[in-house]
Amino acid sequence: MLNDYFARAEILRRHRAGLLGAYLDTYTSTAKEHGYPPSTVRYHCYVFRLFGRWLGRRGLGVGEIDDDVIVEFWRKQRHVPRVHATGTKPLRWLLGYLRAQGVVPAQQPTERTEADALAHRFGTFLEQRRALMPETVRQHISVAQEFLQSCFARGPLRLHALGEKDITQFVLGAAKRLSPRTHQTRMSILRSFFRFLLEQGEVDVDLTGVVPSVASWRLAGVPRHISRSQVEQVLASCDRGTPMGRRDFAILVLLARLGLRACEVARLELGDIRWRTGELIIRGKGSTIEVLPLVAEVGEALAAYIEKDRPRCQTRRVFTRMRAPITALVRKGVTAVVRSATFKAGLDVPARGAHVLRHSLATSMLRDGATMSEIGVVLRHRSPATTEIYAKVDIASLQRLAQPWPVGGAR
Repeated sequence: MLNDYFARAEILRRHRAGLLGAYLDTYTSTAKEHGYPPSTVRYHCYVFRLFGRWLGRRGLGVGEIDDDVIVEFWRKQRHVPRVHATGTKPLRWLLGYLRAQGVVPAQQPTERTEADALAHRFGTFLEQRRALMPETVRQHISVAQEFLQSCFARGPLRLHALGEKDITQFVLGAAKRLSPRTHQTRMSILRSFFRFLLEQGEVDVDLTGVVPSVASWRLAGVPRHISRSQVEQVLASCDRGTPMGRRDFAILVLLARLGLRACEVARLELGDIRWRTGELIIRGKGSTIEVLPLVAEVGEALAAYIEKDRPRCQTRRVFTRMRAPITALVRKGVTAVVRSATFKAGLDVPARGAHVLRHSLATSMLRDGATMSEIGVVLRHRSPATTEIYAKVDIASLQRLAQPWPVGGAR
């Protein structure tokens, strides 16, 4: 409520008397839910009042507000640095609210091209038939859109005319700017898209065989990892005397001690922590649900963050942003925490993504004498073959297998 932010009756009267005064109670309540500090909310109310006066001088009513009007107002505020620096975000929130209430006409949806419509049909198919995660579906849609754009620009789709030349041109163009692993994933998506087209009757010929294979040898890579002491340095880089430091430490402990993926940390919900039984419910790849033990160090880190620092908000996700707007932390946010921690620790690591801690856990287990099957269980690999790559970092075992170098032609 507006009364929670302004004590003086005269200031309240000015805000309520403005053109946008009727909507300020709703705004202040929403801003409070999203964790905006009182000073920011009060300032946004001031911007709304300025905007209302500007609308009045131009003879515009509330129902005439649109994106262009907001941008024009913002540009006119260059002489007021703080207002200009605030940007258009508060006013765009207001516009969205007014549209939802029917005060302002709904925004006309951007007309989808044929290519966009087909790519989104592909996405819906993947959701319903293959139960892929939303992020994976978005990746598939993006590749399909890019391919169709490459072949047909924004014109009509002539799918039956697709041939080897179109596919080769798209593949070679992408190969110049992508890593082999990323390129391999995209080729797999492209084959999936062609199977969809064939099943839907959009093409008469199976084009999957035309998609070239990316040169890739099984177990060719080496797991990018850091030593046990370096992992401890990463954990120690968190300032556990601050709310953000305690949140980051809880995230890093989950990655380093349980080998979770970044997406699994981001999906963790409050109800997934079973304090009484000492278990964690993990929402893994491919919509799998798995149960892991809540080890003491992880439980203590989670409890410290949740009890002291987690903001009150509507999301049930465990990890959130620490600054307004308070929303759930996404996978990229988890990765950013790892990158920041490795940088603060002063480490020159082979990879700054969250997966480096997962690889490091497996490598440490191997050097402590764990078997491949035990590592596969901890990392929740579906196939033993996935775990085999860690044999490359078992230097002691590899040395025992190595044959002596022949000297002087001796056999």
